[in-house]
Amino acid sequence: MRPFNPENCSLSPAVPSGFGNVSHIHISSREALVGTILIIVDLVTFLGNTIVFICPALEKRLRTVTYMFILSLATADLLVACLVMPFSIIYEVTGIWLFGRLFCKVWISFDVMFCTASIVTLCFISLDRYCSVATPHHYPKRMTRRRCILMTLAIWVYSSMISFLPVMQGWNEIPGVDFDAERECIFVTNRTFAIVASALAFYIPFLIMCTMYFFIYRASRLKAARIMSQALDIHYHPKSKRQNSLQLENKATRTMSIIISVFVLCWLPYFVFNVYIAVCGAEPNNNAIHLVFKIITWFGYCNSTINPMLYAFLNHDFQRALKKIIVCHRWGAQVDIGGLFPRLC
Repeated sequence: MRPFNPENCSLSPAVPSGFGNVSHIHISSREALVGTILIIVDLVTFLGNTIVFICPALEKRLRTVTYMFILSLATADLLVACLVMPFSIIYEVTGIWLFGRLFCKVWISFDVMFCTASIVTLCFISLDRYCSVATPHHYPKRMTRRRCILMTLAIWVYSSMISFLPVMQGWNEIPGVDFDAERECIFVTNRTFAIVASALAFYIPFLIMCTMYFFIYRASRLKAARIMSQALDIHYHPKSKRQNSLQLENKATRTMSIIISVFVLCWLPYFVFNVYIAVCGAEPNNNAIHLVFKIITWFGYCNSTINPMLYAFLNHDFQRALKKIIVCHRWGAQVDIGGLFPRLC
């Protein structure tokens, strides 16, 4: 996805295009290298999020109600790998959009929808974790299967409402401004759309995430302090209890710091730059701006690559399931997956 503003009528080099001119495309060694790296990123994203779907079949402890949020996140990220990244790679390597104006709109809608679904799901995961930490006794009653399903459906309806609806209706477009659909696919965004869409897709979920993780951190500190206080009151291994409480607090702090840092690193540059381009504009044929936008767009895509590692791979139950997959692949062992499949390997 490339930026577009009123001052910019063409952001791609003038290259012959269209299906009839595919044979004229020249790919340099640099573009081939970039394409290879991006393909590897795409494959890792696909593999990582596919494993997230397989593991609950191997580990019963993962078959929880709240794992639905992890599956929703993996669904969004897997769709980014299948329906967004491949076309972006082709566009990046060839410098030409080969799939026509209609699919350009569809592809942009997919891009906005799946990335928004991924971001909003991360926001819901933070809400879920806060509820589990702040009110652990009431949590099972509050977070029922039905409620999780409704929340997951709400995520996807919300994401489609700020992607397909405005893009297909042309609410994002600028009157009198267009691009060459025979060789370009550019996300035309007027100032209002850029600000509102960025707020709905990123800034509001980001603020909610930061707030929830701050409350989680505070609740973890209070819990650790209570454990240490109880240990001192009953004089039962106070030193070991204090060490355990400090380890609990440090682990929670470290995990939350990693989650927030990765999320900010991946998405904040894109949405800041996106609003900046829409509000301030950009000089025509400014290659530096184009290059920066390409890089930060792929930073956002890479969040879909990293999410399985943060939200699933660090889970001990998930690690056990992953070991079963590795053992299954290496030794062809018989695996019990609750009667769903008699033999996986």
